[in-house]
Amino acid sequence: MFKNKGYLIATIIHQIIWIITSSVISMIIYEGLDTIVYKNISGNQFNGLYSAYFSFGRYGIIVLLLLIIICGTFYIQKKRFDKYNKYIESGLMYLTQECNELLEFHESLSAERDVFIELRNYNKELEEKYEKEYQEKTDLLTYLAHDIKTPIANMMGYIVLLNEEKDISEQNRSKFINIIYENVKYLNQLTEEFFSYLKFSLNDIPVNLTTFNIGIFFRQWEDEKRIITKNHKLKLKVAEKDFIDVQMDTQLLLRILDNLTTNAINYSSNDSDIEVIVDIANDMLNINILNNIKKDEIVNWGVVKTKFYRGDLSRRIGETGSGLGLAIVNDIANHLGGSFEINESEGKVCAKVILPYKR
Repeated sequence: MFKNKGYLIATIIHQIIWIITSSVISMIIYEGLDTIVYKNISGNQFNGLYSAYFSFGRYGIIVLLLLIIICGTFYIQKKRFDKYNKYIESGLMYLTQECNELLEFHESLSAERDVFIELRNYNKELEEKYEKEYQEKTDLLTYLAHDIKTPIANMMGYIVLLNEEKDISEQNRSKFINIIYENVKYLNQLTEEFFSYLKFSLNDIPVNLTTFNIGIFFRQWEDEKRIITKNHKLKLKVAEKDFIDVQMDTQLLLRILDNLTTNAINYSSNDSDIEVIVDIANDMLNINILNNIKKDEIVNWGVVKTKFYRGDLSRRIGETGSGLGLAIVNDIANHLGGSFEINESEGKVCAKVILPYKR
């Protein structure tokens, strides 16, 4: 994976330069010795020593010089690969975070150095993602346990009163039963939203496409929703050009609309307007839900799509809901291949959902 031809070629070039240079030097040394020997030979000096030189010594020098050339070639190769291995070792230590600095690689190995840096950055992202998901799971269990415990404790208290106190007036009895009923409804809502969140976060929901008319669908939804939004003015805007037949999952679309409308109700004052603007553009269904936020409401819009976020973090049953509504909307939008954004500007909240559809 990490072998780079440029580095190997550079190694081969170094060896070739060594072979040529050492060969030339060897030839000079050999010719110089040969010349010196010839110049010092005289008739009476041509004895056994010179005879041995011409018989074996010249060849021994040649073999010795060849060995030097070969050993030098292997030495160069070893030094280059030792350096290469040092780069890789540095990269592996950098990946395993045993060191925080990465050696400067040979210029021909700059791509490999970049790979190590990218892998370390990717590893850090995975670690951060794991820590975030672990924290989210911990928060999920913590918040769920808290939200379940509170209404159960309330119900137990009133049930004990109803069971042990025999002289409770009918008015108080009816009041206590109504409180128990509201707590049961809240528990049921929390349970449904919790399981819905789990299904969508695990992509465990099949998409069932049905054909319907955009304009007619939203008009019918508006008529049904007015009953729930009786303390608010629901205003729907759908252009006539957008009364077209499309294929989408109507149940998931209804879940998005209901959750966003509930959110708008929770964070706006009574008798205020909730605008729902629907339009078609570039084969995408755009849904914008706008509402005026309560003046005393403090919301961190950067984290409203996270689980269990509820405005000022109060945990008042029936006012801020379970805190899973917008997280579910976000998961459904992603599940359908769309997107969801929500923000506030000058006291007006705008929730925008973009969903693809088929004709």
